[in-house]
Amino acid sequence: MNSNESATKISDIPRPTPVNAESRFNFNELFFSVTDSKSTITYANQVFVRISKYEEDIIIGQLHKLIRHPDMPRAVFYEFWNHLEANRPVAAYVKNMAKDGSFYWVMALAFPCDGGYLSVRLKPGSEFFERIKEVYQDVLAHEKSTGASGDKRKAMHKGHTLLLSKIQELGFATYDEFMWNALQREIQFREDHLHTSENQTNITDDHIPEELIGVEHVLQNLVQELGKLRQIHESLVGHSDHILKLSRSVLLLSKNAQISSSKLDRDDRSISVVAEKMGEQSLSGEKQLVQMQKNIFELSELIGKLNFNIISSKLQVEMTGNFLNEQQESNSANTDQIISTEKATNLLYNSFIPTINTIQTDLGKLPGHLKKLLSGVREIERFLLVLRFIHIKGKVEIARMNQEGNSFANTFNELINEVNSAETRLEKLSETVRKHYKTGELYSTYRAKLSELGMSLKAYRENEKITETEYGDAHVYEAATVETNDSGSNGSPSSTSAIPKSEIKKRAKTPLTVA
Repeated sequence: MNSNESATKISDIPRPTPVNAESRFNFNELFFSVTDSKSTITYANQVFVRISKYEEDIIIGQLHKLIRHPDMPRAVFYEFWNHLEANRPVAAYVKNMAKDGSFYWVMALAFPCDGGYLSVRLKPGSEFFERIKEVYQDVLAHEKSTGASGDKRKAMHKGHTLLLSKIQELGFATYDEFMWNALQREIQFREDHLHTSENQTNITDDHIPEELIGVEHVLQNLVQELGKLRQIHESLVGHSDHILKLSRSVLLLSKNAQISSSKLDRDDRSISVVAEKMGEQSLSGEKQLVQMQKNIFELSELIGKLNFNIISSKLQVEMTGNFLNEQQESNSANTDQIISTEKATNLLYNSFIPTINTIQTDLGKLPGHLKKLLSGVREIERFLLVLRFIHIKGKVEIARMNQEGNSFANTFNELINEVNSAETRLEKLSETVRKHYKTGELYSTYRAKLSELGMSLKAYRENEKITETEYGDAHVYEAATVETNDSGSNGSPSSTSAIPKSEIKKRAKTPLTVA
């Protein structure tokens, strides 16, 4: 089938009645589809076709809503498309319906690609999955009650507002933060499940390019290290709001002290000097605390971005390997697809190769962000030390005063309580940063290895394109290096632009250590 041929209209395809039965697939299985910009399916791999239970010639050319389950709130798809139309990748839990009315849940990752969108799915199973099913039920019920009058668009928007509210109740400020965390929990659940089963995910078949295997191995290691990133992220988020609260509280206390001191007799104005000093320090400290919160936010954003990119790239690389296996095992061409198998393969490769560069760049930023945060901790420690000195000075002055000193005593007591609370928080934050400081160095090691393998994979892909052009064989997937031979007597290669195959496998499996 090509894009000019007419597919069966979706309105002519009988809609199944939902049944309480699952269209099962395994945790080690991934599947994908490609759509155009209007969500028309232009390619679906064999696992997708099998689970959907539609014939390939029926599902290709149809809108993706063909497999939409009526239990899905429209608000989820609204959030989904907000990301894609802004040229941003997105992940979401989705309940689909097969041809016979059975259901299957997926964690769907969708990415903008040449001519449309690419979506990779995995089987969910974490505790997040169970919680989101309850959220979806509430949002769907809200949409149905709000849309009873017939205004489905209004119902969708109200459902979207409720969806974001429910996500905040789960402890996430934004959908993106929820998405990053949910994806990490799902990949960790999947890895743990497969580790204890016979179904492994590593791509190792002989016809898979060694370059792809090498990249997959490094990404697998990074996925296993994501727990450390999550610990940093959760700790930073927990301290961020308290730090901003401290800056506002100290500033308010200093203003109260200055106002009270202005009403005192001239003989008792020595306390006003302390109040003014407290005010000066609070302004200076507020800048430091606001900067600290900004640093925390930037590092938190970087960690969230890294989390998503590492996991999505790992799944895309694995999906590419699985798809190459699928092609190797298939004896017939997929003539019903709108785009060619070669085009689909290119889209899979292109979905993660640029992201690998982004991962390398962001891994390189981690040590600098952690260093900046540690420097900020030290500055705030000095600020709190000054506040302690002001508290002692204030107590001395209050002791010399009459009953008018009572209000100041309360102010300075509140100040020392804030300082004590802040020091406890700061000690925990400092412990987190110092504990994971070496993590930045470890990720720099991963970065170097990923960069090396990424360049090798690009060289392989370029050489593959040359091979296809020269021999007209669109199914050549054997790994090769780009070499140029001298005309010397021994005929040995004088240079190579990629890592030799034997070395790729050796380096990919070399344990990473930090001195």
